[in-house]
Amino acid sequence: MCNVVIKAAIAAALPLVITACGGGNGAKEMAEGLVNSADSAVTAGDYALAIELLDTLQAKYPDQIDAQRKGMHIRPAAIEKMTITEMQMTDSLQAYYTHLQDSLMSYFTFVNNPELVEGYYVIKEYGKSSLFNRTGLEARVSPDGEFYMISSLNAKAAKHTSVSLKGNGGEVSTAEVAYDGDRNYRSGGTEMITFIGAECDTLGNFLLANPGVKMTLTFKGGSSYSTPLQANDSKSITLAYQLGNAMQTARKLNSRRNFLDKQLLLARDQAARTAKD
Repeated sequence: MCNVVIKAAIAAALPLVITACGGGNGAKEMAEGLVNSADSAVTAGDYALAIELLDTLQAKYPDQIDAQRKGMHIRPAAIEKMTITEMQMTDSLQAYYTHLQDSLMSYFTFVNNPELVEGYYVIKEYGKSSLFNRTGLEARVSPDGEFYMISSLNAKAAKHTSVSLKGNGGEVSTAEVAYDGDRNYRSGGTEMITFIGAECDTLGNFLLANPGVKMTLTFKGGSSYSTPLQANDSKSITLAYQLGNAMQTARKLNSRRNFLDKQLLLARDQAARTAKD
């Protein structure tokens, strides 16, 4: 969407450049027109447009040395101001997702089982209970924010490979996980599957979009078994889905902020160097 707006703005700006240059005659006049338009765009706060105009100048008029030099002064200023603007937006988003993560964490406990490679976050209601002893779903979040879900069926053998949720808003299913004795595990009359990320996040999104709606949980495979989704199971999935999303988004924003810090330093360094020319 942003690129569409930028291209539309460029398309609107270029005729003005051509008109100002006496109908577009002369590469020098056209190049100068692009420089002036880029400078005006920076003044107006449209930094992305300024950079696009300078890219056009560089691509179409590489032999217009004077215009190129002027553009070299404008570009780092545009990048610096655009970067600062994005940093401010990123900081605001970081503050929001940090607050959201902290708020959601109040519903969770961290389980550090020595039998597992790493611990996980789960709602407090399930912190000390075993999913192996009941039929239902339990959502968890890894320390790095990965949302995953475990199904457990011990009410009736179904050799299930997927599960689905059905409510007034429709029906969604996990991906199928074939029996392998590892992620799809069967022992002592209990069937368990670990669904990871995109294999099950549709269920989290579905529950989040349909709060308070009673759901039917169905285990699907060699045969099927349906049962009402328990309230704590629904809570587990909804909150874990939100927590995982908040943690992952916060990580991405932190990475983006670090990139912007480096980009800002580079832009200021380029501005200092071009100022000497």
